[in-house]
Amino acid sequence: MSRRYEIISADGHLEIPPDAWLRHVPSAYRDLAPRLVRLPEGGEAWIVEGLPLIHNGQNLAAGRPVKLKGVSYWNPDGSPGPGAGDARQRLREQDEDGIDAEVLYPPVFIGKLIETLSDKAAYLAMVRAYNDFLAEYCAAAPDRLIGTAVMPITGLADAVAELRRCRDLGLHATSLSMFPSGGGAPKPEDDRFWESALALDMKIAAHVSFGGREKVNPLLLASATANFDLVTAMVSRTIPGPLTLIATMAAAGVFDRFPPLEIYLAETNAGWMPESFYMMDDSYRLFREWYGVSLAMRPSEYAARHFYFGIVRDPVALRMRDLLPVERLMWGSDFPHSVTSFPRSREWLATIFEGVPGELRRRLLVENPCRFFGLDADRAITPTPP
Repeated sequence: MSRRYEIISADGHLEIPPDAWLRHVPSAYRDLAPRLVRLPEGGEAWIVEGLPLIHNGQNLAAGRPVKLKGVSYWNPDGSPGPGAGDARQRLREQDEDGIDAEVLYPPVFIGKLIETLSDKAAYLAMVRAYNDFLAEYCAAAPDRLIGTAVMPITGLADAVAELRRCRDLGLHATSLSMFPSGGGAPKPEDDRFWESALALDMKIAAHVSFGGREKVNPLLLASATANFDLVTAMVSRTIPGPLTLIATMAAAGVFDRFPPLEIYLAETNAGWMPESFYMMDDSYRLFREWYGVSLAMRPSEYAARHFYFGIVRDPVALRMRDLLPVERLMWGSDFPHSVTSFPRSREWLATIFEGVPGELRRRLLVENPCRFFGLDADRAITPTPP
């Protein structure tokens, strides 16, 4: 009996040991690549130029008790741990969790932390190597392993070139960390990237947000270096990450110039939206005359027309669904990171969607990710190999 989509996780991560992608790095740059080292107390950590020691920690939790240090990519018997194996293992893990497909964001150290590398050529080589690996990995089941390619931050020409190269590799989505020109705010030259993405039908995504003043977010660095104190841990997921991005792009007129442009932001959650979007609109009304700005729409309308948002462990959001742009939401398990619902995603979904009409549940779990990422909701999906 053929299998079709019932649950798509629009937020997963490829947290992988180095051999899988390092073989794609030209030999001239391999000594400059991030290096995985074993720790005396157990587990491994990464050495990355310009950063303190980066621990695996919560990025490999995979549903187990969260540890900031001492976590390994490998099981005691030497086999890859949950979330750290090849494509065949990943498909079996989807089955174990009761889901049918995942959108795959890059490992934290590749998606963000290698941006500290001082050698531009080496950095670009790492980005290309990861994207080559990603295309190879997802080819095992492109309808179930939906990779988001890393975009370089070394300037607009590099970003557009890599965008086109990734499309030629068979990838269909990107993962931005900064704006296409490489900075923390939009610039006029970024328009060439948005135009190219639309022409190539390359989907634009990010994890929580992109841009900003800091190349390495202090919260991300605190987590990666195992310096996440309890107070920070408790409040980190209560801060709405996308608000500055939405306001910045709306004020810069990006969406007025590119009305079809849509961006998916994973792991934003959604319970914060009614109050935050109201306050954005109200502040715009209060200050627009002083700043001499007249937007074509309210900030909340830009958010609802041009962004999709991802919820993870957020059972509160759909209880206030009448106040949310629910037609722009997707769900993700965030596997294998610390907040993942793996291996009990079905239980979490029962809680999140309690009392929610079946058609709305299907919209968030199937129709929205299929629409955004260009998947066929009615087609039989690739079976899991034995």
